[in-house]
Amino acid sequence: MNRKILLAWTIVFFSLFSCICSARTIVIIPFKVNTPPSYSYLSQDFHVLLKGALKAEGFNIYPEKSLLEILKSHPLSSMNPSSIRDILILTGGDYAIYGSFTEIGTGFSIDTTLISPYEGGIERSFSISKDNILYLMQAVKELAFKIKETIYQPLVIRKIEVRGNKILGKDVVLMRIQEQRGDIFELKKVDDDIRRLYKTGYFEQIAVDVQDTPKGKVVTFIVQEKPIIGTIEIRGAKHVKKKDILEAMTIKKGGLLNLKILAEDLDKIRELYKKKGYYNVRITYSLKKVAKGRAELILHIKEGKKLYIKKIIIKGVHQLKEKDVKKVLALSERGFFSWLTGSGILKQGYLERDVAAIEAYYANRGFIDVRVGEPKVEFKKDGIYITFNVVEGERYKVGKIYFKGDIIVPEKKLYKIIKLDDLAREGKYFNRSVLRKDTERLRKFYADYGYAFAEVSVDIERHLEQHTVDVTFNLYKRQLVFINRIIIEGNTKTRENVIRRSLSISEGDRFSSKKIDSSKEALTKLDYFDEVNIDTIPTSSPNRLDLKVHVKEKSTGFFSVGAGYSSIEKFFLTGQVTERNLFGRGYSLSFKGSFSSSATYFQASFWNPHLYDGPLGIGTDLYKSTRDYDDYSLDRNGGALNLAYSVGSYTRVYWNWSLEKYRVYDIDEYASDEIKDLKGNHWSDSMTISAVRDSTNRRFAPTKGTINSIFLEYSGGVLGGDDDFIKTGYEFAYHRPLWWRFVFNYHFNIKWLFQNGGGEVPDFEKFYLGGINTVRGYGYDDISCYDSEGNEVGGYKEYYTNVEITFPIKEEIGLLGVLFFDAGNVWNKGEMPDLDVYKSVGLGIRWNSPMGPLRLEYGYPLDKLKDNTGGRFEFSVGTFF
Repeated sequence: MNRKILLAWTIVFFSLFSCICSARTIVIIPFKVNTPPSYSYLSQDFHVLLKGALKAEGFNIYPEKSLLEILKSHPLSSMNPSSIRDILILTGGDYAIYGSFTEIGTGFSIDTTLISPYEGGIERSFSISKDNILYLMQAVKELAFKIKETIYQPLVIRKIEVRGNKILGKDVVLMRIQEQRGDIFELKKVDDDIRRLYKTGYFEQIAVDVQDTPKGKVVTFIVQEKPIIGTIEIRGAKHVKKKDILEAMTIKKGGLLNLKILAEDLDKIRELYKKKGYYNVRITYSLKKVAKGRAELILHIKEGKKLYIKKIIIKGVHQLKEKDVKKVLALSERGFFSWLTGSGILKQGYLERDVAAIEAYYANRGFIDVRVGEPKVEFKKDGIYITFNVVEGERYKVGKIYFKGDIIVPEKKLYKIIKLDDLAREGKYFNRSVLRKDTERLRKFYADYGYAFAEVSVDIERHLEQHTVDVTFNLYKRQLVFINRIIIEGNTKTRENVIRRSLSISEGDRFSSKKIDSSKEALTKLDYFDEVNIDTIPTSSPNRLDLKVHVKEKSTGFFSVGAGYSSIEKFFLTGQVTERNLFGRGYSLSFKGSFSSSATYFQASFWNPHLYDGPLGIGTDLYKSTRDYDDYSLDRNGGALNLAYSVGSYTRVYWNWSLEKYRVYDIDEYASDEIKDLKGNHWSDSMTISAVRDSTNRRFAPTKGTINSIFLEYSGGVLGGDDDFIKTGYEFAYHRPLWWRFVFNYHFNIKWLFQNGGGEVPDFEKFYLGGINTVRGYGYDDISCYDSEGNEVGGYKEYYTNVEITFPIKEEIGLLGVLFFDAGNVWNKGEMPDLDVYKSVGLGIRWNSPMGPLRLEYGYPLDKLKDNTGGRFEFSVGTFF
């Protein structure tokens, strides 16, 4: 039976049985009520309740007034079935009920007879009793339900079955049909269910079989499923991989054919082609039966010609230049290098983005009322044409600026916070972006004063004749907020005091968004955590907030053994054991060692940055090294005591005392006399005082902030030892984010060396430049001075600078690219620094590896030195500036 025949069958039988399924009319013959006189009101209440209950079950009630008229002309001589049927026929009702309501003590009994108009029809009696009159309504509802059950029993659905399904479960059918067990059978609902099942797309044919049983109807849905997809063949696909098409499709090999899902899959394939510029692609399908219940799905693809964006037109641009407006668009026209850049492709999501970009561009140039309509996209034979329609409106400059509301500081201080007044003073056009940033600046300013819930709204008043807008900042400080509790969570190793001492804000302090931001930055800079979040939590008091500091710890200890090649050390072996958060107390303990053809180095270090959680840090170093220089070899054995004291949030003052024994040997016969004079064993005793202000946002590859460092080292003199010199220097580093994720880094270092009395200064304490840590592209220590005999010696003054642009290559693993320019030189004792410096350019990569920051860089010297003929690759593991 096909679907059309089934629908016709449904319509015919629906009309035949509509009378059966329509609501029945019941005639209620007045019941005899047996109650004491004091409960006579129950007679009226009982009849009202009975009518309501029957109506709730879907019955029509014959009008009581019309029944009384019939009973007047045809009075009932006795309450027997024959007499009741006569009255029922006169009313034209479908059924009649009659009986009695009798009070029995505190309870009652309802005795009822249901009768149909003709002999052989329904005639059934019911009796319901309760032990308390309070259950009267419940009893009446039970009576109404029994009457409905008796009348409709032949039409009640007792069972629903599904047959013919082989792949799909029965639930696929049962979950999508209206008919449920216990419902009255209705052919209209059956027809609706058939239509609904066809819409699922899973079935070829659907039929319904209905069987009558003494207890009701058994309804069986007989289905024939669509064929199983044996294979999927794709024909005509050249510019989109067949694998990508199959992955995009919901229909898979071995699944049922579903035309609805197939239509959705074809749309997905069209989207794949649109992303590649094929907007005229045509996709059809065919089925090839390969066995009973199985078919091959064949997709026929005609890709058509690839279309690119031929022209972008911005209509309505009068006061600005169209070419300038186009620069803010994400979409672009096809150009000469589009094959490389991928430009010229229409991406639907960019259309809405570009509408917003045009509006923002205008709004930031004084066009407050600018409107940009929905873009029009036309597909033509030679390409895609996109038109944006712009209504510029009037252009406004910034007029006067006012502050209203809660003014907590002199207004002149508020003017220093915002930037919009600069535009007004300079006669520039209104800028919506500046306004938005000013609003946020004012909100944060109030938050720094403790007003955590401060709000800032803006009113703009236009002056059409002057073409200016006045801006009023409405300031609402709300309540002053204090920090209630600081809750630390997520730390499984790091002790809570280590976290708390890094916070700039404490319990009981006034709320300050600046201090919260600096606290998060300080915790991040510890480099103990993968994540640091500081959230505010409301309390029962409106002027108090809790701070929740949530951290996610990362490994702070590592062990590494490796081998490699360095431009300085050549082939080397290295090993390291380091724990930067020992016992969770923030202590740092490390053991390092390296071996190479020219150097051997061992070091053990301990550092406690906050003794007893105070501002004082203390630590020590022990080291032993051997190094072969060009003209001599050097052994050094020594140790150092280190102290540091924190001043404010960013500054630390350091004091260092070191004692070292060193030996100079294997001196080259052509070495300078200064070096030859150093032969043998020596002692060095020195102290260094330095101050470092570090406001960068993180340890590795900072993106903002500065580092300022100044030092003074004193050796010999009153301290004793064989070396007498004074060193001083200043170092500066600057980091600033640029567009995208590019970061600008600038660094320079200047040092000065003096003799301390009449003693000599060892050559290895003098200054040499060149190599990966100073001026790249030149050999290690190649930038030097010369003595009177032309021998290389170290300098007494040095200066070098590094300018870098860094950018992420693979951000999730910390891999960066770098472009750089270096310059620097050293000068002898009698020389003064000048602009005659050695310069280089280059590029490289950096990786924050488990062994530490790794650098691989190529530098190209721009100046001639020692017959250098080209650039050089350099590799190292160590810190960056």
